[in-house]
Amino acid sequence: MNTPHEIAEKRMELSALFANATEQLKNILTFKPAVWSELRKGVKSDKAADRMCEASEDGIKEMRLRLSMKSMEKEMSACRTMLEVLTIEAKNII
Repeated sequence: MNTPHEIAEKRMELSALFANATEQLKNILTFKPAVWSELRKGVKSDKAADRMCEASEDGIKEMRLRLSMKSMEKEMSACRTMLEVLTIEAKNII
């Protein structure tokens, strides 16, 4: 089992990764409207433009970032829960 210090460090690392992923996602989303608008000119429907946007390199990167961020959130939550349990055990409350 990991020590509380190791778990806290892991949570901090995940937080830093999450912040980095958020910055990357922000950069993608900043240009997405302009890219989508250009793609929309070449197709007959919004849905077709959406699919083209999602299939682009940035669209795939956006999807991967969102999934990674969701995973990081779950891991950070698990770390927080484990720290709470260890705190309770250390206080001998259970």
